[in-house]
Amino acid sequence: MQTILVAVDPQHDAGQVLARAAQLSAQHGAAVTVQHVVEDIDVGQQDVQRAIDQHARATLEGLVGAAGFATTPSLKVQFGVPHRCVNTIARELSADIILIGPGQPTTVMQRVFGSTADRIVRTASVPVLIVRNNSAQAYRSVAVAMDFSPLSEAALEAARMLAPDARIDLVHAYEVPLPFEQAMLRAGTRPEDAERFRQTKINDCRHQLADFARKHSTEADAVVLRGAPGTALVELSRSGRVDVIALGTQGRNEVAQALLGSVARRLLSEAGCDLLVAGHARH
Repeated sequence: MQTILVAVDPQHDAGQVLARAAQLSAQHGAAVTVQHVVEDIDVGQQDVQRAIDQHARATLEGLVGAAGFATTPSLKVQFGVPHRCVNTIARELSADIILIGPGQPTTVMQRVFGSTADRIVRTASVPVLIVRNNSAQAYRSVAVAMDFSPLSEAALEAARMLAPDARIDLVHAYEVPLPFEQAMLRAGTRPEDAERFRQTKINDCRHQLADFARKHSTEADAVVLRGAPGTALVELSRSGRVDVIALGTQGRNEVAQALLGSVARRLLSEAGCDLLVAGHARH
């Protein structure tokens, strides 16, 4: 990791995001750019824009100074649509990762179409780290959520880049499909036979995870959680057993850009730990 872009809103979670950026910068020897995007400003009002720019820069300087960076980051204040500006700067810098806070939807439109954090996550061309916790200790434990798709590979790759020294668990959530479970009940399947079926499927998942780990030359442990993916991963994130959950989100097509995957969106709003979201494998 050589270049980190940190997109902050000075009024929301900026301190914890910058503290994490300072830790990662020191760990990886990475250069950091801190960006703040101001919305809804009439660019024709030059005096107002200049005053806002100066105030925003002064605020960022104070926040950056408190975060304890070993090397002073570059600062960028821009006016425009936040997720578009963030993605543009990420491309210009060839950033390896974007750091943001979780954000909260504040309007009806944001609740329907997603907050700024949602939009950055679903449109970014590089992994996005959503910093939810105040701790800025080096990550020690990362859970990579697996669905055995190419996006699982992207999530694992991003986790290795972010925390090369951390323990990595490959995690898959399994739940017997409700129609199938109902069909077993109607067929008179005994509870012990139904449980045996569940255990067989869980063992199959463990074998798939082990095969994935061997294919990708990682010593990660295989963990199978019972339950729907969204619920199981939220519970894991709140358990205190992991510092970060890494997952892939939908690909970069029109449908994906219109709707963040339901599991990713639920974790974005409910997770109890930091999240690392990767949209595609990097080459």
